Amino acid sequence: MKSVRRSSAQHFTRRSGLSLAEVAVSTLLVGVLMVAALRSVESSLRTWQAASASGDGSALAKQLLDEIMLRTYAEETGPGANYGTETGETTSPATRSLFDDLDDFDDWTASPPQDAAGNPLSDYNGWTRSVVVQKLNIDSQPVNDNAMDAGLRQITVTVTSPEGDGTSVIGWRSSEGGTQQTQGVDQTLVTWVGCTLQVAPADTAVAGGTLVTNHAEDN
Repeated sequence: MKSVRRSSAQHFTRRSGLSLAEVAVSTLLVGVLMVAALRSVESSLRTWQAASASGDGSALAKQLLDEIMLRTYAEETGPGANYGTETGETTSPATRSLFDDLDDFDDWTASPPQDAAGNPLSDYNGWTRSVVVQKLNIDSQPVNDNAMDAGLRQITVTVTSPEGDGTSVIGWRSSEGGTQQTQGVDQTLVTWVGCTLQVAPADTAVAGGTLVTNHAEDN
């Protein structure tokens, strides 16, 4: 008789799952990715805030510059006429509603920004607007306020945000501009053009425009 030897097979079952080392590595990778994502969001937020502040600063500066550019070049010669405000052009508290020529705005500053009547502009607490008006010589270089007027002035409006970021816009005015000339016949001078957009009566109107000050005259 032949004897048959039987061998018993041993079966091993593999467990499915993650080891502690794998969990640790995965957690580290997720943490690195989260930090990178948060830094990206922070950078985007800062960029957005900076762009928003820059836009607000630019709008505030341009609005005041437009207002100044519509004034006459200089005060008419007469008693009390000088570079800067004249008697009766300042009130307490000081407003710019009585300013009638460019140099009245020299060294003007307000914080928070105000409208012409001296009312603070809403949502701009901590902002500052300031103006410098300078005489320029024939080489377009700034000169002292007491120097002879060569017929050209530079107006610089600077807006400073609560964070200390500054935005400046500069305009130039000549004493020979169309709005300064005595008209021999009846004419219409166009100094500003713009439009107002409103989708429905209940919607807020959006207005925009620009100055037209570099032409001689319009018939």
